[in-house]
Amino acid sequence: MQQGTAASTLLVKNTPSGTRKILYKAQNGSNTVVGNPVTNGTGATFNLQMVDGGTQTQCFVLPSSGWSAINTLGFKYVDPSLANGPVKSAQIKATPSGTFQIKVIAKGDSTSITVAPGNPTTSYATNFSIGAGDEYCGSTGTATPNPNDAVTFKVSHDDGTTCTLAACP
Repeated sequence: MQQGTAASTLLVKNTPSGTRKILYKAQNGSNTVVGNPVTNGTGATFNLQMVDGGTQTQCFVLPSSGWSAINTLGFKYVDPSLANGPVKSAQIKATPSGTFQIKVIAKGDSTSITVAPGNPTTSYATNFSIGAGDEYCGSTGTATPNPNDAVTFKVSHDDGTTCTLAACP
């Protein structure tokens, strides 16, 4: 099942030194965590698409070996040595107060993170998918990205919850 999840923050940075960074956070009060990336054998994936006249899409695989449970709230992924790719950490959880949260942090260079800010980026889409579970999607809404240049794309408190990007194959 697909659950719409608007970005509270999407930051894609391409520093002059060549380091690329991605920070994705989504938060709302209506979604639920469906699936278990620890026991499903496939973990989870995060698919990110940036459009800037052309389309850049990258799938990040977060294997089940990096996931662990956060009590009964949800799951966290940790790969500090980046052995499985550029995603350093991720989490998906629903707090007892009903707040639903997703967070993904990735860091690498242009070979490990191929998506980069456009100049400007005209739209974006995300799909966080738990293998054998649900997909959590966000997309360009009404928020105005700032900055939005060749170095940094940042959107905050967006409201786009349409699933326009498929889960990673």
